[in-house]
Amino acid sequence: MKTLYRYSIILGALTCAAAGTAVAGERMVFKGTLGKNAEVVLELENKADGYDGRYFYMRHGVDIPLHGTLASLKEALPRLENGEPLAADDNSGRPIFVDPATGKPRSIWHGKINGDTYQGSWHDAKANKDLAFELHQVGSYNPDAVKPVGVKAVTAAITPGVGSNIAYGTAISLKNTPYDYLKMQLPLQLGPEILRKNVGYRMATDPRTKFAYPRLTRHPDPQVLASVNQILEQRHWQMSLAALECKATLYTSDGPAAGSLGDYDSETIGVRYLSATLMSVVESGSTFCGGAHPNNHYDPFTLDLVQGGYLDFNRLFPVRTKSKDGSEIDPVLANFISRKVKSEKKRNSPDQDTDCSDVLPEYLDFEFDEPDKISFVVSGIGHAMGVCLGPQLVMPIRALKPILKAGAKAYF
Repeated sequence: MKTLYRYSIILGALTCAAAGTAVAGERMVFKGTLGKNAEVVLELENKADGYDGRYFYMRHGVDIPLHGTLASLKEALPRLENGEPLAADDNSGRPIFVDPATGKPRSIWHGKINGDTYQGSWHDAKANKDLAFELHQVGSYNPDAVKPVGVKAVTAAITPGVGSNIAYGTAISLKNTPYDYLKMQLPLQLGPEILRKNVGYRMATDPRTKFAYPRLTRHPDPQVLASVNQILEQRHWQMSLAALECKATLYTSDGPAAGSLGDYDSETIGVRYLSATLMSVVESGSTFCGGAHPNNHYDPFTLDLVQGGYLDFNRLFPVRTKSKDGSEIDPVLANFISRKVKSEKKRNSPDQDTDCSDVLPEYLDFEFDEPDKISFVVSGIGHAMGVCLGPQLVMPIRALKPILKAGAKAYF
């Protein structure tokens, strides 16, 4: 299938590629080797003043900006060198393509496009070294089709590295996002298998981003196994791309997080509950790649191992009802939470610095916890109330009995 797709897009772009141009708004993506065996992926977009582009070494995954002509593509320099800014403040936020000390670029791609192949010689002026390269076109795409819009677009613009400039819900694939898809094709480091009767999982780590993310390893239904792993893979890829994008800010930013993984390497991802019917995972941490404050978060999600996909908690108990203003918490669940909160306050000291019960209904989420508990969680709340993130009510699953729907029997 990948081969069929590759040749269909190559045939469609062949005329333009042979002339060294691309369809307006589209980017050409090439993959191949630099030197004897360095795997690289390179992307080019035709502009009025030449080409804008970027490339990464597969073993690193960090984008290096490019600009110029096919015969002379200049490679960006890190903005900090030996701890000192390479350029003046008036160039902040933009790649540096010319060494201020020499007035010349340090690394240049000298090449041309023949058919679907971009080939030539890469020159490193500092080391006076030349390496041959041969890259083959493997895709083309329109970046505007996968960009986030609205609040997510604003957030991504303010905070470099957040969201990887891909709209939430867009599948990272060879068709939609060939450049980012290829970046994610490095083999993962796999941890030991953890079993729960007839189901199991293991943690997988991209050695470039360092944090581990789960993959389901066994389940009685192979279709559910595939569906769930596709979700886990996409979530893992989104986070890894955001971490690598943050690291790539070493070419565009002088800030304290520039060139770092944005603390994604300190992210905590854990499987809190696994049975043949449900899988609860939590992503939590404090990521930072510039901006006013870190992204403190506690994000649980539960996967439906009966039907595949994300669990709709409305299948278990009433969660939300539709209203003219959108949706609001169901009165049955609101009363249930209210009673449990009052009961908890009686058992615990009322003199607490922060009472998070008031924000629980508005920022409500859920997670299951082993061996047989459910947690009512505050998730997605603003930075000022970050202290409330996480479980606020924890109870045995059996405590849900008064509000469970008939269909819940399939899960417990």
